[in-house]
Amino acid sequence: MARTVGKFGKLAPRFPAGLKELTAYTVGTLPPPPPSVDYATAVPSFPMDDNEQYGDCTIAAAAHCLQSWNAESKVDDPVPTDQEVVSTYLQLTGGKDTGLVEADVLKTWQQTGLWSNKIVGYAPVNVHDLVTIRQAVDLFGAVYVGIQVPANAQRQFADGEPWTLVPGWKSQPIEGGHAVPFLGYDATWCYAVTWGAVQRVAWDWWESYGDEAWAILPQEFAQVGTVNGIDVSALQADLEKL
Repeated sequence: MARTVGKFGKLAPRFPAGLKELTAYTVGTLPPPPPSVDYATAVPSFPMDDNEQYGDCTIAAAAHCLQSWNAESKVDDPVPTDQEVVSTYLQLTGGKDTGLVEADVLKTWQQTGLWSNKIVGYAPVNVHDLVTIRQAVDLFGAVYVGIQVPANAQRQFADGEPWTLVPGWKSQPIEGGHAVPFLGYDATWCYAVTWGAVQRVAWDWWESYGDEAWAILPQEFAQVGTVNGIDVSALQADLEKL
């Protein structure tokens, strides 16, 4: 059964000066990531969040993170409806369907909150640091990432195929920037949520097309001190300067 390909809406990455990568805030050595993690299947379904009509992927990805955190922590924090996702998106863009910068979404989420949810902190992860990306998924239930989507990825998604590098992939034009959460991984795939479905992403595809990744400390970790090996006080001190 064909799946609906949505729109794009992630603008070029921007990494705030003064905010270091996640590894700079670790206390000691983080535990090695397990061979596989799966937070996606605990969620009954992921909505499209009207991403077929609007380029609201940066906000839809945040909503999908909330779904994952709820399932993982067994809490029932509010999850926005499709219309609430669109309303938040248009509010942050000033009412225009112009896309958003992931770092700006995260700043808003941490400082004022989205849908009564305020994240504790966030920090970038090098897109080629696959160990830390796995660690962040394992420890925090999601990684908020950005990709540049080639034309053939739209067909692969519609046909239910994974995102893989196929012959001639280097000649594929880029259709746009897209925001998705990684909610799991194994030796072969990252598991992303996009356009109302869980999408398998080959690791070499991610390293070719991923252009930003962010670890997020969710609201459930709202205490000051060391959380899952992260010095939250130091991270929050840097975030307050942005």
